[in-house]
Amino acid sequence: MLSLLSNVFVNHVLVTMVVLAITIFITLFLKKSIDIIFAGVKKKIVQERTLAKTRTIRALLKNIIDFILFFIAILVILSNWGFNIIPILTGAGILGLAISFGSQTLIKDLISGFLIIAEDQFDIGDRVKIDNYEGEVYRLTLRLTILKDAKGNLIYIPNSQINSVIRYKKVRQTIIP
Repeated sequence: MLSLLSNVFVNHVLVTMVVLAITIFITLFLKKSIDIIFAGVKKKIVQERTLAKTRTIRALLKNIIDFILFFIAILVILSNWGFNIIPILTGAGILGLAISFGSQTLIKDLISGFLIIAEDQFDIGDRVKIDNYEGEVYRLTLRLTILKDAKGNLIYIPNSQINSVIRYKKVRQTIIP
């Protein structure tokens, strides 16, 4: 009886180690693939701002891969040890639903910010008019656009509330000696 229990325990430990090894291998493979893809993109980019955007997207993709794969690995390992993972999956689903309802505006802000950056609607330093606010783009994140008006005031605009944008032309100033 004792040897049967030790065999079962050894089996569970081996399966756990194999699942973790496979997860680490897949994670490293996917991250390396992302690095290779973005290295090819990096060669074609000349603007520093665009390069910074690609670095941000690359890091975000790597974090998403880590989270998803290790969450799945934990579920597989717990299932192997005899835990019922259905309540965990149900709880995760309910939690995800609650978070999505509670953070609809945040998600809208993030999606809008991603589209603003991806479509290159405006950049830091551009002079813009966003709805009724006018100024220089002081800072741009996935969630917020911060303008600095003529008086030096900072105007915080959630990206989901941006309905229309006017990006003014840059005027070249000629210095006359």
